Amino acid sequence: MINFIKTTRVVISLLVIALIFGCSNFEDNWRETASIDTGTPGKIIEKSSELYITLQKATTSKALEGGEVPPCVEFVYPLSLRIYDNNLNGIGSTNIHSDVEFSKILENLPNGQSLSISYPIATTLEDGTKYTVNNNTELAIALKNCSREDIIRYYNDLLVPPTQNPLQYFWRIKYSETGDNTYFSGSFLVNSGGYLLFYYNTQKYYGTFFFLFVDDKLHININLEGDSEVAKYWNIDREVEVDGINITIKTDPKDIKLELIYESRKEYKVGDTGPAKGIVFYDKGEYTFGWRYMEVATKDLKDNEWGCAASAISNARNTELGTGFYNTAQIVNYHDNLANYYANPSICNNANNGTLLAKDAIKQIQDVYIDWFLPSEGELELIYKNLYLNNLGNFTDSNYWSSSEIDSGNVTTIVFKTGEKNSTPKIPVKGTIKARAIRYF
Repeated sequence: MINFIKTTRVVISLLVIALIFGCSNFEDNWRETASIDTGTPGKIIEKSSELYITLQKATTSKALEGGEVPPCVEFVYPLSLRIYDNNLNGIGSTNIHSDVEFSKILENLPNGQSLSISYPIATTLEDGTKYTVNNNTELAIALKNCSREDIIRYYNDLLVPPTQNPLQYFWRIKYSETGDNTYFSGSFLVNSGGYLLFYYNTQKYYGTFFFLFVDDKLHININLEGDSEVAKYWNIDREVEVDGINITIKTDPKDIKLELIYESRKEYKVGDTGPAKGIVFYDKGEYTFGWRYMEVATKDLKDNEWGCAASAISNARNTELGTGFYNTAQIVNYHDNLANYYANPSICNNANNGTLLAKDAIKQIQDVYIDWFLPSEGELELIYKNLYLNNLGNFTDSNYWSSSEIDSGNVTTIVFKTGEKNSTPKIPVKGTIKARAIRYF
């Protein structure tokens, strides 16, 4: 586990640096690792980092004496710091009350040690703007942008890829155990000039966005065209936090989480090993709706129930290509919205045991990628035709689950031995149905 955290922390640090300070050559697989939520280790400020060096300039007069342009922000004290050893174990904390104290700690921190700041903190920009900083990314941005207008311009540009970068950026709604997952599986394609497209359930919704300050807090304003339920939901003006490759839209009672994904530079063909070390089983020929390829995981999921017996999830009845992610999101949201289904499945049906295949799929990790889901009927059929029939993927002759519900009690499955499609009860005989997760990229 320690090695995984360290490796992930390094990848995330590189991504944050790329986003904050500019980068034109992303590695192909960085698109996928953008999904990882590292938690606390992502708040670490290493002594060798550019942010650490900039903090030193912000708290000392040496920058001015050397003729350098000083950082743009002044700290409002006190601040709370935590110190870590070279294994990221906390070894102490302290409160600081001035630039002088901060500068001494930064100057004298031993090599190999790191620190973190207890956010949020209050700062003042060069133009007098009061600005609340919530994480390392926002701190780095504040240190390099001296006015309210600079901050707004920076964030507007952040959501759009550089003009020299031909790849498209997508901000996908990320599943969160404690967040608002209403539109989980949807994604925003953000264009220059404040225009965007929202992709959801094979539909496109056009709109606009811009950033603004409200009561010294950064807000994002999103407006989608039309009077659909989707448009009404996303016509918002909310406080926002940006932390590298993750955006949090502050919403009462639950926040909305977004994550950055972008197009793959590498081209794949069916049978190739995908970015997540799965097996590519489909190429639609172009990037639309934030993806071009599908890959399937290399191992089956646990032998768990499909979901609540005799309970209709009509939004999870899509069978077409490109709908498995949406189906899976609908299944998970339905069960998450029941009163403690996982610990008390009898609230749905006495026959259920509280396991949920769709939840297992979206929480699966393979090669650090965590954006998996159950295939739709059409996607499962492609796995059967393009992989199983060509002896690829280490599949068995078993019956495999799709995410496509037929009715309140049954789901489409495919028997790989024969290719036959079946209507299978949501609670089958244990050990008789298998499942394999897929992902888009």
